[in-house]
Amino acid sequence: MKTNHPFIFGAQYYRAPTPEPECWESDLQRMHELGFNHVKFWVQWRWSHRAPDRFVFDDIDRLMDLSDKNGLSVTLNTIFDVAPSWVLKEWPDSHPVTADGLPVLPRAFCFRQIGGFPGPCLNHPEAKQARNHFLETTVKRYADHPAMGMWDVWNEPEQNFVNRHPTVDKLTCFCPHCLAGFTEELKNQYGTIEALNAVWGRCYEDWDEIEAPRNGQTIKDFIDFRRYQLRVMEREAKARLDCVKANDPNHPAYLHVVPNTMRIFNSVTGVDDFAMAEPCDLFASTSNGGAIWPNQLISAGRGKTCYNVESHLNAGQISLHQKPLELDDVLSDLLPQIGAGVKGFLFWQYRPEVLGTEAPAWGLVRPDGSDRPVTRAVQQFGEALAPFMQQLIECTPEPAQVAIWKSTRNELFEFCARGDLSRLADHIEGYRIWFRKHNIPTININDALLEQSALDGIKLLVMPSCYCLTEAEAIALDQWVRNGGTLLCESHLGAWNETAGRHERTVPGCGLASTWNLHEVDSCASIHLSDSVGEPMAGGINPDVAKALGEEGGGLYFPITLNSGETLLGADTFAELTNGDWTPIAKHDGKTVIATRAIGSGTVFYCGTNLGCTLDQCPEAANSLLFQTMEKAGVSSPPLVKADPGIQFDILYRNEAPAFIVLQNTGNEPATANLDGPRKGLFSGKTGSSITLTPGETDLFHT
Repeated sequence: MKTNHPFIFGAQYYRAPTPEPECWESDLQRMHELGFNHVKFWVQWRWSHRAPDRFVFDDIDRLMDLSDKNGLSVTLNTIFDVAPSWVLKEWPDSHPVTADGLPVLPRAFCFRQIGGFPGPCLNHPEAKQARNHFLETTVKRYADHPAMGMWDVWNEPEQNFVNRHPTVDKLTCFCPHCLAGFTEELKNQYGTIEALNAVWGRCYEDWDEIEAPRNGQTIKDFIDFRRYQLRVMEREAKARLDCVKANDPNHPAYLHVVPNTMRIFNSVTGVDDFAMAEPCDLFASTSNGGAIWPNQLISAGRGKTCYNVESHLNAGQISLHQKPLELDDVLSDLLPQIGAGVKGFLFWQYRPEVLGTEAPAWGLVRPDGSDRPVTRAVQQFGEALAPFMQQLIECTPEPAQVAIWKSTRNELFEFCARGDLSRLADHIEGYRIWFRKHNIPTININDALLEQSALDGIKLLVMPSCYCLTEAEAIALDQWVRNGGTLLCESHLGAWNETAGRHERTVPGCGLASTWNLHEVDSCASIHLSDSVGEPMAGGINPDVAKALGEEGGGLYFPITLNSGETLLGADTFAELTNGDWTPIAKHDGKTVIATRAIGSGTVFYCGTNLGCTLDQCPEAANSLLFQTMEKAGVSSPPLVKADPGIQFDILYRNEAPAFIVLQNTGNEPATANLDGPRKGLFSGKTGSSITLTPGETDLFHT
């Protein structure tokens, strides 16, 4: 199999039945004229597999031939969440089942116009065989076609289908196959029913008594069940990828996710990006620009070639026609993604949709196929980039020395605690945005990577809202710090011991309180503090607690005074820390709330509150604290660029030498960046070692 993956530039084109056949020849020819080198077609289970032994591939055959004629390499995206009618009739027990016992019946959606969505439960054995038969038939048919480029075996995998926003009674799947599989997994995980009882706090006498958790209020069983469902999806992904590799060893196979940012997709209803990337030849996602989405893609890919195969730059719908886009819009969205390490783009989509509420949006051209301003902008972008695409494929971004912990288990715990993930997302994103603003590269690591001590090259680890921790993570964390790492963690570190299934009696938990000689003496929600301010607490409150609170209405934020005299805001919770041999850094009402101490050869900065969501509200104080942690860790902005405030930059290295620099002025005033030597802007033509950018300007600079 080829491993020198190309830089791809093109668009998604065909999701049967649109665009209609009369558009195909002229559209694919126009794509070639625009400088595209790649196109994606959907091969939909329902559309192409009409009966057990009857396949309809006439449309894909013609599209593949037209692509070859126009010099376009093809990704075939196999779509299984539109199940054929005959499958659903043959196995009427195959529907996923929600926590409240209702089947998820097949239907059409704006993004699955042909019906059959979301298809059978992934654990249904006969439906699984039917899926494999369709995939194997498809792969064998096109493996040797000259236009064949790549296989995308799963479009935006998710567990909860029509209920993306997690609601406990609509979570899936609780069908008999899933419940039996869950029981078997518990046997493998715990070994004996007595061991399960000890962790879950139950008194089961036999495995057949186990009740699948239908809410998150007892936490550990819910985490076990949702992680089981994540592994179901991981096994399905691997089976699909293995099928492709067995029948077409010459073309790479992957799947593409919507990055788990906890805003749309998350660990409760979506997938584990890191685990799904593991068996892929390369990795990809739907993505927008900005600090968050591309970073999660690259982090999960862990060195694999990563693509944005659904650029949503051109989004819209029937009630919200898309924004007019010019070249500056394309540059500001796509160039920072290249700077992050993304190796190509497919736009969603070339021609606007005409079916359902997605019409008449998303198109790079007008509904009649004629050019829009964005058509010309995309053409300009591709033409300028084309001479450098091979070099960009060979480049690597500035290696990150800062990691942000983003744990699957902790996300599931947060959902149990609050019924919502937005607060956790606020804290994680707050740190990522702060480091991005100061041009410090970061990656995300998950709980599995921390357990494996996979922190090579990381000098500073940030753990936002880190309530749920395993004992293996705690051991690895302690060892990493003692070996010289610097840790910045927020309140209640490991207070929920996920290994034991218990809240700890001393915090930080999982043995860290005694190991580090630090204790949270007392803790309370910020709403109980007399000087708390801001929005009131909402969501995640037990009805009995809400009744007891009555009209008590403090805010989520409270002031913290740093030793330097600056004021920072804590959020959500306040824990007083014992001083001991720790050095206080900040206090609230005379009580230590942030402290630091050397642990072995490393250092811990322990915060008895959450800070991530407030960093942008108190920038000077946030800078004071975070620059202190960076100084201790030996982390600084890459020295090749010295930039005014407002300039964000990325450096790409080829053969260990800086080959490209992406500059973006995110401020409201002109700003200057001093580079490592004379360079030329690919789009602006600006030349020199001192480059001034206007507000909003973005460019790629080369030697």
